[in-house]
Amino acid sequence: MRPTLRHIVLLFTAAAMIFTAACRKSTPQESGPTPHTLMFYFTGTQLSYYFDRNIDAAASAVARGDAGNCRVLCFYQGSSRKSASIVELRGQDGKCTEETLATYDMPAITDGGDMTFFISEMMRLAPAESYGLVMAGHATAWIPSEMPSATASVQPRTARPAMDKYWQKAQSGIVTRYLGEIYSDTAANSFDIGTIADALSATGKRFRYILFDACFMANVESAYTLRGNADYIIGAPCEVIGDGFPYDDVLPYLLADNGLRSDIDGVCRAFHDYYGSTYGYSGSVAAIDCSQLEQLAAAMKSINMSGTMTEVDEDQLQTYEGQIQHIFFDLGDYVDKACSDTALKESFAAQMARCVPYKYTLPSFWSNYGVAGNYPVDTYSGLSTSAPADIYGYEYTLTEWYKATH
Repeated sequence: MRPTLRHIVLLFTAAAMIFTAACRKSTPQESGPTPHTLMFYFTGTQLSYYFDRNIDAAASAVARGDAGNCRVLCFYQGSSRKSASIVELRGQDGKCTEETLATYDMPAITDGGDMTFFISEMMRLAPAESYGLVMAGHATAWIPSEMPSATASVQPRTARPAMDKYWQKAQSGIVTRYLGEIYSDTAANSFDIGTIADALSATGKRFRYILFDACFMANVESAYTLRGNADYIIGAPCEVIGDGFPYDDVLPYLLADNGLRSDIDGVCRAFHDYYGSTYGYSGSVAAIDCSQLEQLAAAMKSINMSGTMTEVDEDQLQTYEGQIQHIFFDLGDYVDKACSDTALKESFAAQMARCVPYKYTLPSFWSNYGVAGNYPVDTYSGLSTSAPADIYGYEYTLTEWYKATH
């Protein structure tokens, strides 16, 4: 249905995506809102081969009639850094057609205003009673896209990598994805998590869900920053294999009951089951109830202020990447091992269960960071944290999560 492979490969940095239009051509807005519009925001060009497959999978579901009266739009660059399109997937008579609703010229470097513009354009072209957003690409959770003090905050340790090499991926036959791309000093579309939160807020809408089809985004520091943007955040605490979410299976859950609701648990199960049957690893996924994040921060602050927290050897904690010097740890495991107050731990665990109502994992995950390979999942709360990390110390104190919990 689509042209053959347009491009391939990957690379990415912080946590985001976006672009601006110098010139645009749009079809007129159609009259009357639908129950729900699902918007795909495909970031950059380096994963375009996988994005093509994602769109084909979503198109299969649309052709089956799984979208009902809902609308499905994709913001997509393909292999071009200079242009982008908004395409709608429309089903009729057992087939799916792709209609280009708008085209754009892209700037070399983009900002949060570009993200606001393109998402608002999709809303204008497909008005709805509610909206859902899939953000696909490269990501490193809350880690800033520019980290001038990162090297200074590293604690010396044997065999530590140089910071400019820290986020370099190892050579392997497995492709993983993340959010945002930096091509050079004069070409990039990588954004900090706070910029994404502000850009989404500027659309004037709160999303029913934000599904991050990108690495490391089931992360408490990131989710807390985005808590005002969505009812639910769906993502993985570790890297996501290049395939991403299986949208032919996932789309019916996102658009359940003709778009009147979304089966968030079903979305997570579909991801887990796909990776269980296809790879046998990297099926870790979680859904975060954003209405429970303030209470989770309050519970974490009670622990931090209690004087019952002790230092924990990071090598004894569940981690979610293959780096020698870890940056992402399991939040539940960290609190359980670092806090000596049983009552506080039980209270925190209860709030975690409310905050992460749906979570699934396989026994291991693949990482291309550090030493490429499969790593065990021995304990799993569904959320990662960088609280115990001994790198990016100053940058970490600037996160909203840190400020709320200390």
